[in-house]
Amino acid sequence: MSVTITVDGRKIEAPEGALLIDVCRDNGIEIPHYCYHPGLGPDGNCRMCQVEFLSDRGNRLGISCKAVVVDGMEVSTQSDAAKRARASVEEFLLLNHPLDCPICDKAGECTLQNYYMEHDLEDSRMNFTRFKKGKAKDIGPTLILDQERCVLCDRCVRFLRDVAGDEQLFIAGRGHNSFITTFPGQEVTSPYSLNTVDICPVGALTAKDFRFSSPTWYLKNTPTVCTTCSRGCSMELQAKDGKVLRFRPRHNPDVNGYWACDEGRLNYKFVNENRITTPLIRRGDDAYEASHEEVVTEIRQTLGYAPAGKAKRTGETTAVLLASATCTVEELFQLKRLAAALDNAPVFVARHIPDGVDDELLRRADRHPNARGAELLGLNVIDLQGDAGESNATAVRDALGASRALVMVGFNTDISSAVDGLAKAAKKVIALAGCENGLTAMADIVVPGLTWAEKDGLVVNLDGHVQRLKAGTHGAGVSEWIILEKLIASLEGEKPREFISQIRKEISEKETSFGGLNLAGLGPLGIRVSGQTVG
Repeated sequence: MSVTITVDGRKIEAPEGALLIDVCRDNGIEIPHYCYHPGLGPDGNCRMCQVEFLSDRGNRLGISCKAVVVDGMEVSTQSDAAKRARASVEEFLLLNHPLDCPICDKAGECTLQNYYMEHDLEDSRMNFTRFKKGKAKDIGPTLILDQERCVLCDRCVRFLRDVAGDEQLFIAGRGHNSFITTFPGQEVTSPYSLNTVDICPVGALTAKDFRFSSPTWYLKNTPTVCTTCSRGCSMELQAKDGKVLRFRPRHNPDVNGYWACDEGRLNYKFVNENRITTPLIRRGDDAYEASHEEVVTEIRQTLGYAPAGKAKRTGETTAVLLASATCTVEELFQLKRLAAALDNAPVFVARHIPDGVDDELLRRADRHPNARGAELLGLNVIDLQGDAGESNATAVRDALGASRALVMVGFNTDISSAVDGLAKAAKKVIALAGCENGLTAMADIVVPGLTWAEKDGLVVNLDGHVQRLKAGTHGAGVSEWIILEKLIASLEGEKPREFISQIRKEISEKETSFGGLNLAGLGPLGIRVSGQTVG
């Protein structure tokens, strides 16, 4: 059931029982606020969201975050009374606020700055010494607290208590002397602690991994997906000068809401380290740098085919294909095509990263972002983690025999002993990877690929929700699907396709699980695969 309200002279249809601040936001009317957050609900302590309620019995000011819409409600968000009230709130908040904007991590995205410019713009009338609180207090493994910047919105306290389920911050003191702090002798150790940095409207809480790294206006923002576990949280990657500096959640109501775990947010540092920059061919004790064309030719010869021309079918495959379950849907689909070009070579997709923590909020034990995508493509997903991985590797080892090469794709980190053992058992090893590791050190052919931060591709989370990785920075390698495409085209005697949209179109046409989906036009929130339910 809906009701009709009037906001600034405009008639709006709204759901009965909705909060006024939400209705206004959904209709493009922004009401300033500090304590309210859509993921936390109303609190009503900051008084910044005041509007003027109009009626025949007289007008009154009230906060919009606590006001439930009723039929016939009339509101002005821009009346002189509402503007004066907001300006007064801003003046009170700025009485003791330090003037350290040039060195504050929040500068450029600070709500206090923005609202001052929109609702105050008055010189300070303060003629007494500012009251100072704690500065740069280390309160845990991830956080630094500047109490003097805090506006006591209580968002951080409510998030840790009501969402993360572990109250580790509170407001101490009374009145003018109130301040945010930890409980005596304790730190903030929540696995979701860095969300408090995002929801802090000022620079009171800052992240140790980003603190003083860069002014925010120099960062390039890219919507992408977290690849740390099978949840696949929607994220925003922030990079500068080709280096990833920050990774934080992006709202997606069907996947992660407004939040992300600390482990996923900090799983970007390997992207900036130990990168492979040039294709490498090893013959005996000698190693040679090569072009991508030369390396494709070398792969052909390693697999027993002539250096050029359409491959002659032998009826026997000369390779086994092993991919990480961190690979994208496009890369795995290309491996299926390569397997067909190699006389139906066996294809395995490996879970190789040790299981993490499974909790009731977001984290999932499976640390592979696209194992579900591999299953939807009909590929054989095997667990090669830990001690159990050794026995599960038997099928791959049997397929290798004594004479087949092992083509390994997407193994950048966390190389398990089972995966390492398979590489050592293969006659030849061809590795497509973005980072140097034990596999690339022993491989006969190394092709530099990309990490999740630099590639465009699709991943499917545990619930069957398809989302798109987007390149937030540039790596020295080439996307694995392109290398596989060149190899397939070489073997088939065809012209390689140039665009990933062509691969996605073919997936939609040929793979039943993805049938009918417009993968080439996937929006920022992704889409649920038909028939998949939340698990």
